[in-house]
Amino acid sequence: MADIETAPKPFVFVLMPFAKEFEDIYGLGIKATVTDSGAFCERVDEQIFDGTILQRIYNQISKADIIVADMTGKKPNVFYETGNAHALDKQVILLTQDVEDIPFDLEIFPHIIYGGTIFKLKQELSRRMKWIIENPSEKLARVELNLRFHIDVTEISKENNQKVKLKKYRKEPNWEPTSTYIRAL
Repeated sequence: MADIETAPKPFVFVLMPFAKEFEDIYGLGIKATVTDSGAFCERVDEQIFDGTILQRIYNQISKADIIVADMTGKKPNVFYETGNAHALDKQVILLTQDVEDIPFDLEIFPHIIYGGTIFKLKQELSRRMKWIIENPSEKLARVELNLRFHIDVTEISKENNQKVKLKKYRKEPNWEPTSTYIRAL
């Protein structure tokens, strides 16, 4: 007899604007990616419930293992609900189409900036979902997420152990920098 997986799937609750232009972002980008990652995903508008919508949102945030919040458009309700999730110390994955939608007090958290491209959203969300599922006791906001450093076109990494010779960068012969600029040779 084949082994049957009976462990509960992580529950992902999604906070985002409910507008026609977000239907594909949610259905094809977020929900499909979360499901492919082995988790269960819902928004409050997919649920049947008694009570007020705000009570239900609070309830689902408290029950969720992971929160995905799309900050696109700076919708006050999404920001308020995301603040509630942060106050409950939930795993929160922040998304936005435009970096301008990230307010000052949320700049400290990593964001997936997907520019309206579902492919980019799926790629980055999949990486984060995988990491959270594999590291449930760790906090996503406290880890380095594959930061890549480049000098000109040369990537600087542990795997790329080449030595890079640095010199001051001068834009033109008579130009004097007010701060130090470097450029790989």
